[in-house]
Amino acid sequence: MRYWYGILLAVGLLGACSQAPQGVKPQVAVGASVTVEKTAVPKFKRTYRWTMEKKVTDPASGTLTLAPGQSYLVKYAVYLVGTPTDSDFQVEGTVTIKNTGSVDVLLQAPSDTLSTGETVALNCGVSFPYTLPAGQTLSCTYSQALPNGQSRTNTATVNWSGNGESGTASGQASFAFTTPTQVVDGSVQVSDPSATLVNAISGITPEGVISQTYFFERWVSFDRCGEYQVDNTATFTTSTTRTQGSASATVKVSVPCAGGCTLTQGYWKTHSRYGPAPYDDTWAKIGEDTPFFISGQSYYQVLWTSPSGGNAYYILAHQYIAAKLNILNGATTTPEVDAALAWAEGFFGTYKPTDSLSKALANQAKGYAATLDSYNNGLIGPGHCSE
Repeated sequence: MRYWYGILLAVGLLGACSQAPQGVKPQVAVGASVTVEKTAVPKFKRTYRWTMEKKVTDPASGTLTLAPGQSYLVKYAVYLVGTPTDSDFQVEGTVTIKNTGSVDVLLQAPSDTLSTGETVALNCGVSFPYTLPAGQTLSCTYSQALPNGQSRTNTATVNWSGNGESGTASGQASFAFTTPTQVVDGSVQVSDPSATLVNAISGITPEGVISQTYFFERWVSFDRCGEYQVDNTATFTTSTTRTQGSASATVKVSVPCAGGCTLTQGYWKTHSRYGPAPYDDTWAKIGEDTPFFISGQSYYQVLWTSPSGGNAYYILAHQYIAAKLNILNGATTTPEVDAALAWAEGFFGTYKPTDSLSKALANQAKGYAATLDSYNNGLIGPGHCSE
């Protein structure tokens, strides 16, 4: 009886020992095992050097002929170019050595090399050989200056031994110098105190833009005859070092003292006190609202009435008004111009814009209009002013 009782007791005990508690996984010994992980963070500085060039775009020749008091809108282009230079290359990161096994391992001093041949010094904070307990981690840091911005692969290696085993573990990280971590003078502020910026909200060149063109304008006018030089200078200021640079452009202006120069009807249409261009006070010598002969319209209204259908009255009137204003502005005439003006005054004193004209009379009016048009455009007479 005791015999069977002992056997049953032994079997029960064995069964109880073979069953692990529910939810608990039995541990499996893996022996010695080491892994290496690493990071590589590239850093470098990018410095911009800026140059500026300024040109006159209108007038393209850089010279003007103006009548006294005439305004001309001079236009400039400012070309800004930034040349980037990269420097201060370095890589930094960590090397993480993990004991993923179940026994302690002995680590030899790890090495870290780059694919271009440089050796990287690691700071692990311990002396080697070093015992790394099972399940523990050793972190090493590094920061290495480099001679250039070449892309590289960084490889860390460590030799280990433990529990009768030995091996080598390594980890790699590749890196490239693409985005600078420090930017010097990456943007600039452009200004031109004598002109108005017309193509942008502000004169700031955004960082990363290495080529930018700005357009400026300024009105030029002189009340007296003579020879003038208009200098205009644009400047830039860099964002980091506040380095400044400048570029200038010059326009030469001639205001003839003898003979003057002439302007077209298009100029006089837009430079009255009604605008849109700056006012030319030569108009005050006639008066924009002065009645134009017996037309029932003012000088200004006649000038802005289109000669639709080839209306000879308005074709002649436009050139007549422009010629009268040119003469009042100091332009000399010729005998043929004087004759055309005299004929036109007789015509306007007789006819209205709505009157029906014979073909011969209409052609005669258009012929005198052509003479005055040649005068206003500078083909005859003292020459044409810049417009």
